[in-house]
Amino acid sequence: MSDFWSSFYKLSYLRAANHHDNCSFDRFHRPTNPAPMRLATLGLFFVFYSSSFLARSSEVDSIRAIVTPVQCYGLRNGMIHVDTVFGGEKPYFYSLDGQTFTTNPTFDLLWAGDYLLYVRDASGGTKSWPFLIKEPAELLVKLVVSATNIMAGEPLNIRALASVETDFLQTISWEPASAFFRQDTLRHTLNISESTQFSITVGDHHGCTASDELTVEVEETKLYFPNVIKPGSASDAYFTVFAGEGVRRVVSLQIYSRSGSMVFERHDFQPNAPLQGWGGRWNGKLAQSGVYPYLVVVEFWNGKQIQYEGEITLVN
Repeated sequence: MSDFWSSFYKLSYLRAANHHDNCSFDRFHRPTNPAPMRLATLGLFFVFYSSSFLARSSEVDSIRAIVTPVQCYGLRNGMIHVDTVFGGEKPYFYSLDGQTFTTNPTFDLLWAGDYLLYVRDASGGTKSWPFLIKEPAELLVKLVVSATNIMAGEPLNIRALASVETDFLQTISWEPASAFFRQDTLRHTLNISESTQFSITVGDHHGCTASDELTVEVEETKLYFPNVIKPGSASDAYFTVFAGEGVRRVVSLQIYSRSGSMVFERHDFQPNAPLQGWGGRWNGKLAQSGVYPYLVVVEFWNGKQIQYEGEITLVN
């Protein structure tokens, strides 16, 4: 054996220290039957090892951790869990601030963001590793309508604008459900006859949800039935239905005599068309002055039909 190795094996104390971390180890070993040795360099550590003895560091070398991202934007449910610690001496202690340590390797209820995880072993050596807890982009939805004030029966276009493509949505829920013939779409054309509050809730594959709501005001459709007509007059010569927006058509208009005879009848015509109404004639001749009952059926844009009745005075 060379003088170098003879001198080396006379050593009874071996010490290696990490100059960057507060970790060190001491090992005492007095070999009785030394074998050839090699020198290896690991970072700032010099570790001597052979088949006869091993000078092993008590320093924490590395860790295996499981990082769980935040489930939905803005939630506080991220987690860092240390699964395995390599190197060092048990028990191990863990911290996220470098001040308060615990033996619990799990840190939960974490916000999204950057964290520095500290691990300390029984010898007091401490190392740290950076971790990032991610979070998905915020899921957003917004309701848009063709108008927030409409006439009864007027078609209403309503749609939802989501921050992700429809294919990425797991659920779509419209309210009130009775106003929508299907739920799995972000666009609808509706007919409503009264003011209604609409809402939508969408959910993605992460289990995140977003909602929005708005109210559409419905103005009652105004109908006007003349109560007096005078044939030949410039403005009151005909009896018909005058209506605002929201009326699709006049289904029927019937005028009767006091005895119940049919004086005039017309079906399926547009409101606000005087020449389509009654001009005071019966069997091709001017009817006698008097009061004549009428019966009118009006259909609105939502398909609803309503019957109106009253009396019209004819003045010749």
